[in-house]
Amino acid sequence: MATTISVCALPLGGIAGSAAIFPDVLQKAAKVLKEAEGSLLTDSLVTHVADWLVLVMVHGQGGASPLITALKDAVVAAARDTADKRRLFCRDIQPVMCGMTFAERESEPFVLFLSSAASPAFWNKTLLSQFANPFGTPSIADGKGFVFCTEEAAMFQTPQDLHRLIAAAKSSAIVGVAANADTPVASAGPGVVMIARAEYPCPTTAELCGVFARPQLLPEGILCPVSLCDGKTVAKGVIPVVALGFSVADGKLSGPMDLFDNPAFNAARDAAGKLSGYL
Repeated sequence: MATTISVCALPLGGIAGSAAIFPDVLQKAAKVLKEAEGSLLTDSLVTHVADWLVLVMVHGQGGASPLITALKDAVVAAARDTADKRRLFCRDIQPVMCGMTFAERESEPFVLFLSSAASPAFWNKTLLSQFANPFGTPSIADGKGFVFCTEEAAMFQTPQDLHRLIAAAKSSAIVGVAANADTPVASAGPGVVMIARAEYPCPTTAELCGVFARPQLLPEGILCPVSLCDGKTVAKGVIPVVALGFSVADGKLSGPMDLFDNPAFNAARDAAGKLSGYL
């Protein structure tokens, strides 16, 4: 049976504006999701970044299941009710979604990247660095390249279509990457959430995360790789990015591991802090 990982993010119940989510909102969402495990879901996780509630749902229903959509709506409604009772700050923003369906490998590691920014092409530079740059991620040079899909359903095969892909990425969001027609390896929402499978034929976990070890300035601001507990929006022009590592086996999650909770990313964090005063 194929495994589907569906991720939904929505800003619900911010403390001090949109700085961080309130714990009660997370607990309510987790309770409703947990009740669906063993029937609709094989596993689930509730996490967050800034004021965004993030739902990770593992199931065998496929990528466009109305049952999963109904469950997501029920979880969001329950969490919103908790936030409303506390009169927490809540922005009027549509949910951000991503996900993919795949046949599990013998070992199936993946990384969930979370950001506090929601914009259509936010993950473009990251995905290009991870899956199209053999200098940044040397392990991909041993493979046959990847197929990139944009929001207009345009397909680009790397390395032969690399220049066309870069040109298209200037005006269009990359929403998915695949090793071939049957093997998706990454899925991106319009900011906030992105999933990337790790290890052969994909980049290693270190390579996926390593692109954030160098300072990156985007139109939305400068990226700052932080641990989960530091994923708050409190500095102007600084976009916190979180990386959570998992393994999945028979639809069950192991993890998460807080991958940016590591001094290897101190230089990027320092650069973000120093540059924030100039943005």
